Amino acid sequence: MNLSRVLVYGMGLMGGSLALAIRQKFPNTEISAVVRSEKSKSTILTKQLANHVFLQNEFLTPNWSNYDLVVFSTPVESILKIIPTLPKSGNTIFIDLGSTKETIVSAVESYFGDMAHNYISTHPMCGSEQAGPDAALPDLYVDKLCILTSPKSASNTSLQWVRSFWEKIGSWTLEMDSKSHDETLAYLSHLPHVISTLLVNVAGSNPTTKKEILESSKPITGGGFRDMSRIAGSNPDMWISIFKENQRFLLKSIDDLIQQLSEFRNLFGSDGSFDETQIRKIWELAIANKDEIRKTK
Repeated sequence: MNLSRVLVYGMGLMGGSLALAIRQKFPNTEISAVVRSEKSKSTILTKQLANHVFLQNEFLTPNWSNYDLVVFSTPVESILKIIPTLPKSGNTIFIDLGSTKETIVSAVESYFGDMAHNYISTHPMCGSEQAGPDAALPDLYVDKLCILTSPKSASNTSLQWVRSFWEKIGSWTLEMDSKSHDETLAYLSHLPHVISTLLVNVAGSNPTTKKEILESSKPITGGGFRDMSRIAGSNPDMWISIFKENQRFLLKSIDDLIQQLSEFRNLFGSDGSFDETQIRKIWELAIANKDEIRKTK
């Protein structure tokens, strides 16, 4: 696998972690980075995440063909603005780390048309509540799923190259079309972030709970709250971008959740009674669904 020069456009947690992984697996590769702030530039150089770092205002007319691989690790909205600037010929392979796929794939297909190209959209299923290049981890992608979405007219050679690249990094790969990706991830990734954030806000807005929390010198949360609140409020800029791009499927997942919450609420009668049998069935169904989704059985 030829990987002499790599450009990571947007080097926060994800891009920085990928740079560290490339350093380990391809030690002779020259890595360049593009970032927005001087602070990020300084961090990247201090941590030696890249050989060269450019600010966005210094990288206005890039020669994409200088690189074997270009990785877009920025919000989807900014990736959509970059796609029309890409060359329509050459050997450079382009990938993104976007959390939604329909708008990216549509933009790629609209731009390249029926021309063969080397753009493969990817989604590594990992992350952290931390953000920025200072939080980069060399093993972030190890044993994690990376979803591959191939736009129309993408070359099969590029797809296989990208698959091999991610597997070399340590991930396992799965192909998925853009619609299936965005609908599935709305339920398995995007909705959980909404639930976690709102759960924390509901708990924090209850006067009695708030009073007890403030009067205690140590956390009074149990393991359930700790597990469910870990991702609450993480990286709002990134999640606002994801919610904007995946509104259709996110709204459907929220509506489904509201329906099930309403049905659960109705199991509690106004006279203090509740439907123990139906609650037990819901819990049993959850165990079966959890095992199926998490592949624990």
